[in-house]
Amino acid sequence: MANETFHNERSWTESKAEFHVILLCSGVLILAAIIVAGNSLVIASVVTNRRLQTKTSAFITSLAVGDLTIGLVVIPLIVVSNTVGPTIRNGLQYCHVTISVTIMLMFNSVANLGAVTFDRFLAVVLPLRYKSVMTKRVIVPIIASVWVISSIFGFIPFMGWRRTITLPKQYSGLFCQVPLNLHPGFIITVCVAGLVPSVFILAAYIKIFQTARYHEARITAAINSVLHNQRVLKLYLIKETKAAKMVALVLGIFIFTWLPLFVIMIVNTATNNSVDPYVFAGGVIFATLNSALNPVIYASMNAEFRDTFKAFVTCHSKEQSNRVAPGAGVNAS
Repeated sequence: MANETFHNERSWTESKAEFHVILLCSGVLILAAIIVAGNSLVIASVVTNRRLQTKTSAFITSLAVGDLTIGLVVIPLIVVSNTVGPTIRNGLQYCHVTISVTIMLMFNSVANLGAVTFDRFLAVVLPLRYKSVMTKRVIVPIIASVWVISSIFGFIPFMGWRRTITLPKQYSGLFCQVPLNLHPGFIITVCVAGLVPSVFILAAYIKIFQTARYHEARITAAINSVLHNQRVLKLYLIKETKAAKMVALVLGIFIFTWLPLFVIMIVNTATNNSVDPYVFAGGVIFATLNSALNPVIYASMNAEFRDTFKAFVTCHSKEQSNRVAPGAGVNAS
């Protein structure tokens, strides 16, 4: 068995990446450029525009940093693993790191979405407690916990929960394959960690929007009394509900882009690696598309993000955008 593994490794080391693998990686690098450009705009917009420096934007920025890392780190690692990996002795180590970082950032996205959902829940369902609960002393530890826990989760295979290294067959064309590097039990755990929290987050948004409708109906009825506080509360509710809709769409896109990969992983584990490696690779690429779509969502549903993006792209002065209007916040439109 050891001789067979050594011979297989030697054959991979002496080979070169096939043309269609190089072509696939080239396309993925284009996607990486889009991801980096879009999420860099998000981060730069929050940093430079004071109107975007809200509590919710802190979580959005954390999510954007994770997406940016996918474009800057994960996709280049995927390319290196499948093009250069077969030609070097430590190619499998690059593959293991690639898979671990990908899992880490997947869990990071779920955790960030959970954190921003908690923020939206307090803002809409418990508006009177929002400012007192969601302070900087709470937000910073939440974001730090998201990154620490997701990092630990992603690198669990390096702590021992992994299968014996199995090199792919030469004719498969792809050197770095998830099922050959992860224990089946950990693969199922990854799927559960990605899907189950998403279900609870969706349930939370149902509650958020139900509560928003209930408050809106009560406030509309009270508006006839010409109460200033009621009008202010209605404007607050409209603003926070629009922000919740934007984040809910981000969650929906996450589920849409990652679900195929989760299904592929479950089916492949249940059928003892029967899924074609290129189908698996397609699922991974489709999942990374999520990182490119989030900035588009922010720009399409939030006027402040949209205007700041335009200012960066057209190199216009952002001085006007940086002025803080009375009562200004992140207004989605």
